Formats: sequence, structure tokens, C-alpha cells
Amino acid sequence: MTEKTFAAFIVTYNRPDILMDTIQKILDQTRPPDKLLVVDNNDNDDTKNKLAQLYPGVAHLKVGHNSGFAGGGKIGLQTLAQEGYKWVLWADDNDPPYTRDTLEKLLQLGESYEGNCGQVGVVGHKINKRTGLVIRTTNEELEKGEYLEVDTIGGGMIKVIKGESVLKGIVPDPKLWFGFEDLDHDLSQQKAGYKILVHSGLFLDLRKKWNRLNFKKTATVRKKEESVLWRDYYSIRNSMRVMVKNGYYLAFFSILFVSIAKTLVSYKYGFRYGRLVTQNTFKAVRDYGLSRWYKRI
Repeated sequence: MTEKTFAAFIVTYNRPDILMDTIQKILDQTRPPDKLLVVDNNDNDDTKNKLAQLYPGVAHLKVGHNSGFAGGGKIGLQTLAQEGYKWVLWADDNDPPYTRDTLEKLLQLGESYEGNCGQVGVVGHKINKRTGLVIRTTNEELEKGEYLEVDTIGGGMIKVIKGESVLKGIVPDPKLWFGFEDLDHDLSQQKAGYKILVHSGLFLDLRKKWNRLNFKKTATVRKKEESVLWRDYYSIRNSMRVMVKNGYYLAFFSILFVSIAKTLVSYKYGFRYGRLVTQNTFKAVRDYGLSRWYKRI
């Protein structure tokens, strides 16, 4: 019987054209998945019909409602791990692999690592347990070897997860819906003794592509487009939950303080902008305190 080595799933919501492009790029990999599954959060059949027309060999699973990246991630991981796949790619519909050999290199790293590897990916960082912020991985760290151990691999950064960990119950928390579900999952893997690795060569190549080799993060509060401010609600609410869940209490209070401080600073961009930021922050803190995980904005 042939070993089920590698499968992939893509979580999508109402973006069939973008999804089709990502599917093609995954299938064009030098090591494509043995099975590709689309976890469809739509409540209509647009994606299903387009998939049947263009990629009839790709499996489709209709959720029936928008379960978010967290809910879709849990469904996809459990479905493929229970089918016996050793490694599972957790992908978003607008984040295809960056090079044609990305998946091949990640699988080679996961298979060759002598320790207990829980997942491999392209971009990852350590977490400051006092602030809850990521500690940017340096170029020097990446240049030391083929891989680097990190605390988390962000969503969209090509996460290939060991199916064994899924079968042990380590899956994304659907309550988080959108935002920090990847960090929550990764910290759970670490607690269970799994190592999280990034491929140094792929990481460095991506920094070169994005012209971020010499990137320096500043403390300036930048103005965002109003159309994406809703994301802050989930980021604040969910990050506080993740910090408390993992015992990072200083990080919880740091996130709370910084979030409130940002609302004050945001008014320099105008009253309307400041009011929107303040509303999102207030709702996030309120709904965290009241455990309103069903809340959507």
C-alpha cells in the first residue's frame, strides 16, 4: 500500500478567480500534493461550479457558512489527517507558493529533520512573551544553517503541518475565526513538544524578492485604509485570548495598553479615523471580556 505522504487544502471565501490561480500554482509545484482539497466557506455554489469546470480532480468540501480561516483550517487539517496523510499544507486562497520548488524543499526539510518536527514553512519568528510581539528573525540567523527553529509561522507563509499532531487534537481554535489562529495553533504544538522550522534559503530569497533584507521596523502608528480597520477588532480580541491561554500575562496587559494608546494617537489622522479605531478597540476589549466569540463585525 502506497504511503499517503502529502496533501494540501485551501480555505476560500467567495474568491473563485483568485482561488483558481492559487490551485494552478500549487499543482505546478515540482512536488505537488497527492491530494488537493478546497474548504469552501461560501454559502453559494459559485466556487464549486467553477472548480468542477476547471479542476474536476480537486476535491471540494462545502462548509455552508463562513467559518473563517480558523474554522476552515480545523476542518481541512482534520479531514486530511484522518485520511492518513503524513504532511498537510494549510493554505489561503490568495497565498500560493513563492517558487516552483517551495513545497519540495519544505517536505525535504520536514522529512530529514531528526527531531520531532510539527511543521515547516517559509517565514517565521520568535515571540516576545512579555509583549506578545514577534521578534524579527535576522538575516544572520538565517545564514547559519539550512533551517531555523521559530515559535510561529504566520498564516499565508506556506505552513506544512504534520498530520500526527492533528490526530493528537492540535488544531486551530474555530472561536478565533480570523486573526492569531496560526499563533494559537503553533504555541499548542510547541507545548506538545513539536519543533517549528522555517527553511532558511526560502526565507532569505523571499526577503530579497520583497526588498526587505535591510528592513527596520519603526514604532510609528501608520494610517491604514478604513476598509481594513475591521481586522484590528479580531487582532486585539484574539491576541489577548491567546496570551492568557498560554500564560503570557505581561503580554496581555502590554497588548491592552498599546491598543488603547493607539486609539489616542489615531486621532492625528482626523476625528473620523480616530473614532473608527476607538470603536474597534472598545468592541474588541468588551467582547473579549464577555467571551463573545460568536461576534462578527
